[in-house]
Formats: sequence, structure tokens, C-alpha cells
Amino acid sequence: MTEFETLVNPPQEIWEEIVKKTGETDDWTFQLDDYKYWSVSYDQFWFFVIWEKETKNFVASVSLARWDGDDGPLFSIGMFYCVPRYRGTGLGKPLFQYVMDIVGDNNATLTGTVEMSEKYARNFGFDKVSGYWHLSSSLKCDDVVIPDKVSGNYKTKLWSDVDYDSLTAYDRTICVRDRKKIMTNWFNLEDTFTRVVFDGSGKIVGYSTIRLVTKNKLNIAPFYADNIEAAEVLLKDLLSMIPNWQQYASFAFLYPECNTDPLALLEKFAKNKKSVSTVTALRSQFTKKFIATPAHKVYALVDCAHQFV
Repeated sequence: MTEFETLVNPPQEIWEEIVKKTGETDDWTFQLDDYKYWSVSYDQFWFFVIWEKETKNFVASVSLARWDGDDGPLFSIGMFYCVPRYRGTGLGKPLFQYVMDIVGDNNATLTGTVEMSEKYARNFGFDKVSGYWHLSSSLKCDDVVIPDKVSGNYKTKLWSDVDYDSLTAYDRTICVRDRKKIMTNWFNLEDTFTRVVFDGSGKIVGYSTIRLVTKNKLNIAPFYADNIEAAEVLLKDLLSMIPNWQQYASFAFLYPECNTDPLALLEKFAKNKKSVSTVTALRSQFTKKFIATPAHKVYALVDCAHQFV
């Protein structure tokens, strides 16, 4: 009989093995520094991994972050994964229950996929949800045409050239919880490009980050804009600052289905509308209290593992 062992916060090489495996089986993408990023950006962070004790083959994982705020701690659960050969064997549920025991009576959140959302609600109490799903609309870089002309009413700057208190204040219009430390660390990751968009009066009306991630993809995370006109300027300037962006496979927006602007924006950058592929992906779920976000400004979430907007 196979014996299993649970590791807590394993070394980087095990994380990199998991990145490779999840990419092969489920098309997940990351930066290799994401593990370290989570561990230093939240008030507490745990990464649990099950492997076969004899072979050291990876079996399953789950991560848990504690994010303290004025309204108390919010726990977020991510990286819940099981290799295909062990799915349906019952290994995952007790692992998930273990992190829920750490959460206790505090509020917790996760992003539940279409296949898993109802199970999270039924088995673990993640039944506080919005009335909409998040869609994923993707576009191959080979099918991208950057518009020659965009609105002259908006300009962008590098995030590092912007008054940071003003940028933090804008972020609080997107997320009611203070995530200055979380986002600062995000902007400072390697192979990460962030720009901020302003209207004619100098007011911030959006910002976005594009990351170079595994599977040769561009990861737009996040993308916020007050309107599609500003968003078009922001996307054009962001793509233009990435060296040889055409060599990457694709990029996508992950956005609330009630916001039609992200799809319209992608279609503006596509050779033709049929180049854009859209699927229903996931939704944000909570256990105690749902935290609302301004869906009309959200073109892409920042981090599916440990953020809800």
C-alpha cells in the first residue's frame, strides 16, 4: 500500500515541479517567484503538499494565506490541485479540511472553477457568491493588431513614475481592503510590466500589469479601467513596452460576465472577432461575508490563487 507524507512550505524545487505538472495537466501558468511572493506579501502563508513517501512523487497541494485588515483577517485558499491519477480517491478533501480548520470562524475566499464551485459551497461553506461568473477571453499574439490610433484623451505612465499614494487610493476604489504591500510586491516582481492611465485632468482612471509567465504566455493581471476608451490606451502602451511581445503564445482577460467591455477591447486588438476565444471560468466565493467589487471596472483579476479582484 502506498504511504503518503504531507510537507509544509516545501523547498522551491518542489514548487517548480508543481508548476510544471499543473501546466501540463490543467494549463495553469505562474512565475517561478510566485511562491516566494505569496510567502512575503501576506501576514501568514502556508503551502501544503502531499507526496508519495517512497517515490517522492507529487500528489496534491493547497495553499492558504492570511490577510489582516480593519475588518479582521481574511483567509484565501489557492493551489488546490491533485494529479489526475489520484483524483476521485479521497486524498484532496481531508487536505482541504485541514486548511479550513486553520481558517476557523473567520471569513475565507477562493476562486471556484465551474467544475468545483458547487462542491466548495456544499462541502466547505463557500456559499456567499456574486450573481455572475468570470469569463476568460483569450487571444493569440499572432492574431493581435495594435491599433494605430487610440484616444488622445488619456495618457499612461510607468507605475514607478506615479504618485504612489494616488495609485493606492485608486486601488481602494477597486478593493475595499488595504493591499498596498501586496500590490507593491506584485509590481516589483521580475518580468512584470505595469502602467497607470490618466485622464486629461491628471486623474488616475485605471492601471494594469502584464507578466511573463510559464507556457510562454503573457498574463494580464490585473487590468482595471473606468471606461473602455482609457482601457484601449492602457493596453496599447502596455503591449508596446514588452520586448518582442509577438513571440508569446497568447494573453487573456479574466473578467465579470456582466462587464462587456473586456471582450469588446480584445476584439479591437484582434485581426477579426473570431480570433477571440471565450469560456466561463470561475467565480469568487466567500464563507462568511461576500466582498463586493466594481465589476464595470474589472477587465482582469490580479491573482486567482489569493485575491478576489
